[in-house]
Amino acid sequence: MSTRLRDIMVEDVITVNARATVKTAAVIMNKHEIGCLIVADKGKAVGIVTERDILKRVIPRSEAPEKVRVSEIMSKPLLTAKP
Repeated sequence: MSTRLRDIMVEDVITVNARATVKTAAVIMNKHEIGCLIVADKGKAVGIVTERDILKRVIPRSEAPEKVRVSEIMSKPLLTAKP
């Protein structure tokens, strides 16, 4: 028996704007108790930002999360599949 994508996918995806700060993304993740967000620009999914992206790409640089844009640290391109 195979599992179909449409049976396991999440329909209400939580997103963050590519121009938002990393701090904003972290607040959204914390509020929704999730570890990643889809990054959107002009209504189109352009990447994904994860807790690991923040830990690996912001913290070591000693930059303030409120000064770094999500677009600077997101993983891209975003791979998608159709249900």
